[in-house]
Amino acid sequence: MNVLMLTTWYSLTSGDEKLPNDLATSLAALGHQVQVVFIDWSAKENTVARVQTAAPGIDVLVLPPVAMNFGGRFGRLSTKWLLSSWSARQAMKKHLRNERYDLFIAYSPAAITMSLLSYLLPRRCKASYFIMWDFFPFHHLNIGLINNPLVFKLALAIENRMLRKFDVIGCMTLRNAEYLRTHYRIKPSQRVEILPIWGPANQRLVHDKLSARTQFKLPTDRKIVVFGGTLSEGRGLEDIIAAAEIARTTAPNLAFLVIGDGRLAHLIKDHPLTAAGTIIYRDRIPRQDYVDLIGACDAGLVCTVRNVDVPTFPSKTIDYLRAGLPVIASVEESTDFGTFVETNSIGVACFAGEPAALVAAAVKVVNDPRGVEVYQNAARQCLEHVFDVQHAAQRVLASATAPEIKA
Repeated sequence: MNVLMLTTWYSLTSGDEKLPNDLATSLAALGHQVQVVFIDWSAKENTVARVQTAAPGIDVLVLPPVAMNFGGRFGRLSTKWLLSSWSARQAMKKHLRNERYDLFIAYSPAAITMSLLSYLLPRRCKASYFIMWDFFPFHHLNIGLINNPLVFKLALAIENRMLRKFDVIGCMTLRNAEYLRTHYRIKPSQRVEILPIWGPANQRLVHDKLSARTQFKLPTDRKIVVFGGTLSEGRGLEDIIAAAEIARTTAPNLAFLVIGDGRLAHLIKDHPLTAAGTIIYRDRIPRQDYVDLIGACDAGLVCTVRNVDVPTFPSKTIDYLRAGLPVIASVEESTDFGTFVETNSIGVACFAGEPAALVAAAVKVVNDPRGVEVYQNAARQCLEHVFDVQHAAQRVLASATAPEIKA
C-alpha cells in the first residue's frame, strides 16, 4: 500500500522519534511504502524544501514554514498558517506530482494545512484517516490562546470544512469521540472510531536508580516526581509550582523534576524553588535519553488545567510507562484519563487546580508499600494491550481497506 502522511510534528534525528515517526516505522515494517510530508514548524522560515530517505520504506519531504512580518504577532502567525499550507501544496506538485496514494493520514489541527488538504482530497487519495488529538480551536479558546470571538468562529469554520473531507476520524477515547460529535459538524457518512495514542511497547527500565541519579546529577536522598514535555499554556505548570511550595514544608523529601522547553520555561527556570532544589529543571533532551533520565525517578506527573471542557489524554504517558513509572494524573474533570489511570492500576488521579491533592497523590505513590514491581508490571500490560504502535498501524490500515471506504 502506498501511504501518505502529513504532519507538523516529526523528527529527523535518530533516538528522538515522535509519535508520527513510530506510526510511519510500523507501517513500513508491515511492508507499506510511506511518504511523509513534514511541515517543519520550528525550521527557519522561507527556506528551501528538501527530500530525504529516513529509513527503508519511509521517504520524507521536509518543508519549511512561510510567513510575512506584518500585523504584529497575530498577523505573522496568520500568514504562517495560510502561506505554509499553500507553499506545501506547491512543493507537493513539484516533488510528488505524479503520485497517487492508497491511504492518506493527517493529524489535528486540520486548519493549518487547509490548502494542502484541498489539493489532496479526494482526488489523489483512495482513503483518508484523520487523527484527532487537539480539539482546535476549542482547547485554544479554553486556555486563552484565542481570545477574539471572530477568530474563533473563523478557525472553527475552517476546521469543520477540512474535517468533513476525511473518511475516518480516530479519537483517543470514547469521551473524545463524544466531544467530536457534539462540537463539530461531521457528516453522517464519516466513521468515528477509537484510536488510542501509541508508542513502542518495549520498556527501558532502570534497574540501578542510584547509579542513574549519579549519572544525571540528581539527588539520591529524595523521592523524585518527573514532568516532561512542552512548557506552555495548558500544561498545568502553575499547579506544579504550587505543589512544590506545599511539598517544601509537608513532604520535604519530595522533589519535582521538570524536563522540557517552551514559551513558559522561564516560570520553572527562574522560580526560587528551583534555586532551592525542590524543583529541578532540565532542558529538553532526545527521547531515548529522556526515557533513561525519567527512569531514574519515582513517578511520572501528568498535569493539565482546570475549567476546560476538552477531554485530554496526554501522550507523555507512553514514555512514563516505558520507564516503568507510576503515573500521577492531575487532570481536568472533563477527561476520562484519570479513570483510565486508576482502572488500569498504573497510578493515581486527582483533579487539576488542587495542588494539595497532587502532593497527597505523589506521596501515596512514591511510598507505596507494594514496591515498583507492581507498577512496572501494570505499565507493561498497558503498553502491550492498549498503546502498542502496531495496534494503531493495523487499526488505521483496516479502516483504509473497509468495504464502505473502498467503494
